[in-house]
Amino acid sequence: MNITENIKNLISEHFNTHLTDIKEIGKGASGQVYCIHLSSAPYKIAVKLSKHYDLMKQEKEMLEYLKPRVAYQVPETYFIGQDGEVAFLVMEFISGISGNSKKMLLLPKKKHLADSIINSLTETQKTTSDKFGSYNNPEYNSWKEYYSAFFSKIYSFSKEQFNDGKLSKTVIDALELISENFDKIFKEDIKKSYLCHGDFWMCNMLIDFKKGELSAVLDPFNVIWAEPEYELFALTLGYGKMLKLYENYKSKCKVSEYCDLKIELYALCNELDWYMRLGSISHDYLEYRAERLKKEFKKTH
Repeated sequence: MNITENIKNLISEHFNTHLTDIKEIGKGASGQVYCIHLSSAPYKIAVKLSKHYDLMKQEKEMLEYLKPRVAYQVPETYFIGQDGEVAFLVMEFISGISGNSKKMLLLPKKKHLADSIINSLTETQKTTSDKFGSYNNPEYNSWKEYYSAFFSKIYSFSKEQFNDGKLSKTVIDALELISENFDKIFKEDIKKSYLCHGDFWMCNMLIDFKKGELSAVLDPFNVIWAEPEYELFALTLGYGKMLKLYENYKSKCKVSEYCDLKIELYALCNELDWYMRLGSISHDYLEYRAERLKKEFKKTH
């Protein structure tokens, strides 16, 4: 997807200025991101393109909900639009390198960065609610009640895909293990929820390389009021593993008996949720997450 002349004109009209340069700066499962230079304030903006208008609209709403409530920076949103099949979201441009950049291997302050990320997360977790569920309508009285409903939806979708030959037995077997042991895994009574970004991994982080600190977190997905451990599955991915983010968190916060197993469950179901929404997914990665879940299950049973 490319930024069309119509999109350029809409941006020019909105900011009452001229576009001077356009450069692609990122690409992911749901879209592409461009940096656009303007001849007057705000001088730089980020524009995300996607074929999924509903997801883009939801992302705008989630960013606006997160911004005043979390301890890390998220971009301000300016406006959303559509040009034919292409939706676009115009946002504040925030400087930093991607948390998935190879430059991360050269970072001299890895422990300092890990502390910066985890401290932002634990500080965010100080804002709590008595309800669990979607960010704008948390209607469940317990985490178990909410996640049971969510898991049932994912499980039903996955069985349909399996019956149609579109999902492997490895994934279904992993989900069946959870289904059969759900009450035991979620036996702890969690009293408070916290606001969860939903995709809190290095690919969605911008890093201040010189300071070795977190600059911002982008691309929220399925923002919910959840148990504190829900966010942790994303810490084990990408360069998060190199930074030992999960271990850093566990050194600062007490976790539940089945935390290691639950984060594997959350990781697998998160990917299946993407599959359900986007209609496509990396099946190799689904297999990998399912195998990890099964191995973790054996450790605890």
